[in-house]
Amino acid sequence: MKKNSIKANWPKYLLQWGILIALIVFLTGIIPLKDAADPERLCPMGGLEALATYGSRGSLPCSMSSLQIVMGIALAAAAILFSKLFCGYLCPVGAVEDLIMKGRRKIRMKNITVRNGSIADKVLRIFKYILLFYIFYATTAASELACKQFDPYYAVATGFKGEIILWLSIAIVSVVVVGAILVDRFWCRYLCPLGAISNTLKFWVWVVVIAGGWIGLNALGCNIPWWYQFALVCVVGYLLEIFRQPRLQAIHIIKDSAKCTNCGACVKACPYGVDVAGAKGGVVPSVDCTLCGECVAACNCDAVAVAPCGVKNVDSVRIIGKLIPATLAVVLTLVGIWLGGKIEMPTINETWGIEQVDEEGNVTPLVDKSTLKSFRMDGLRSVKCYGSSMALKGRLERIAGIHGVKTFVGKHEAVITYDPAVISEDKVRELLFVPSIFRVLTPDHKAVDSVKIYTIRVEKMSDKLDLNYFGLQLRQADSLIYAVQSEFACPLIVRVYAHPSTNYDSKWFKTQVEKKVLAMPVHGGGVKETPVDFKYVKMEDEISYIDTPTLIKRLFNPFKAEFKSRVEQYENARQYKYEIVDPGYEKPIISRVMPFVSNHLSKHDGVIGVYLNLNEDLQPAIMVRFAPPMTGDKIWELLTMPEWTITYGPDDVRTVPAKLGFDTPGVVKEW
Repeated sequence: MKKNSIKANWPKYLLQWGILIALIVFLTGIIPLKDAADPERLCPMGGLEALATYGSRGSLPCSMSSLQIVMGIALAAAAILFSKLFCGYLCPVGAVEDLIMKGRRKIRMKNITVRNGSIADKVLRIFKYILLFYIFYATTAASELACKQFDPYYAVATGFKGEIILWLSIAIVSVVVVGAILVDRFWCRYLCPLGAISNTLKFWVWVVVIAGGWIGLNALGCNIPWWYQFALVCVVGYLLEIFRQPRLQAIHIIKDSAKCTNCGACVKACPYGVDVAGAKGGVVPSVDCTLCGECVAACNCDAVAVAPCGVKNVDSVRIIGKLIPATLAVVLTLVGIWLGGKIEMPTINETWGIEQVDEEGNVTPLVDKSTLKSFRMDGLRSVKCYGSSMALKGRLERIAGIHGVKTFVGKHEAVITYDPAVISEDKVRELLFVPSIFRVLTPDHKAVDSVKIYTIRVEKMSDKLDLNYFGLQLRQADSLIYAVQSEFACPLIVRVYAHPSTNYDSKWFKTQVEKKVLAMPVHGGGVKETPVDFKYVKMEDEISYIDTPTLIKRLFNPFKAEFKSRVEQYENARQYKYEIVDPGYEKPIISRVMPFVSNHLSKHDGVIGVYLNLNEDLQPAIMVRFAPPMTGDKIWELLTMPEWTITYGPDDVRTVPAKLGFDTPGVVKEW
């Protein structure tokens, strides 16, 4: 009697389908969950790439954290000790392939059988090793996860909107789906780089030998690049996969030849087509085996079981054996998550100016290491990846007395090493601080002639983004506050500009400052919650006032681009300005597109300059300064062209879609 495979192998399906459903629910936002929308969060492939990058460069790629690295190590440990548990029980791509396989069999659709060990099988298996080498090499070279270009899970999880190459992501997802329809587990067997890693780690002794040889040769002064070693690992891994079978594992499939009727049900059920029936008895060796238990569930004579190393009696483990792989997969995942939260690895760990090495390798100390001190700076929201970490390093290198930095992007923190004889901790904080101003509401200068200024002191608002978050909190409070402005001090000074009729007290400000979450609606529905942890210190007694036009000018971020040759050319000519007014021009995004506007217009005679500023009525306006033969009508025609011509470099001129739209023509005024 044919068994119900789902009922007989329920641990696998409980995990596989449970994870697949959870991903769909959380990634689509059906059930909001903090950090759930991050498709890389538990990705072991990204973790292994990050570990390789850290080992070769001393830095982590993009936004990788210790959690991803620990999950990668957990996968590696599972592959070495047990088998490919991630592939059999946790991988969402594998779950989708299994569902497609079951659906195809349900409708009795024939597939292509690629026999294990055939020439086609051996040739196809090389592609996943080629992808594996490319991904690791590209990731370490750019410190950016190259697997995103190939990962079908990442493409689907981000809705094809992540850091992907769109056409390639669509092609890869199509290969997964079409491949699974035609060949059982086509992606996993022949293209998955994570499968290549797992298969290679089953022959972990060889990996240790190659790594040991590389370390030894480098110790002797050979200075062999890391990727030579990795290329050799990929080549050896491929050759071992097609010519050998692993045996040194703690858990495996065993078969009782005396009970076996050679019906072939186990082979047909195996997603990888492992020849369980053809095994001579005892351990069933296979590089592809994931301990998924499908062969055990399909066996009608109870001749197959999952068993620990050394167990030969199928009956003694037939029932309990099917629980072992699923239990191990869950335990390793939970341990990985727990350890990932305990271990902290820096995204970058850079030092400079401490010692000097000459051509002969002699080291000359530049500072006394024993006198250097370090301090931890938290709340750096702008430090969120490798690139922003290196940008922080660039700023620190320009400050005398600073000799190193470690960044921890998961916590938005940095540990800064400095020489106290040259610079103090407070001075470092001051030099890193970026004063800023944030518009909460735009005051009406015709209705309100002056603005009231409150001064409060706060802590944990050290990043340039923090003031924006605080301003958004005040905007949500339905207050009559126009703007907030930061000024460095200990504690930090925040000027609050409000309607003169307001009478906010210290208690009110404390409530606004110490909100724990900023909840912002997002486009398409839903709410994005951002944790905040600002601390209110006090409110200063002094209240002051400024006139409203002064604040409006202070809030506006102007843009100016003048073309020197034209300024000189038309110095004595009658000049005009073409002015387009729009309240929306106060938005930061307009300032970002103004270089494109000026670049496009600069190619036309008579255009002298392009500006974004407040006009005589304090209204935001784009102004184009010009002289004949240019006219206002011609400027309007140029601005409303569907495509602009932009010069990116001496030999790089492109035609691009217009960067800004205009609805109402401007007016011509004397310059």
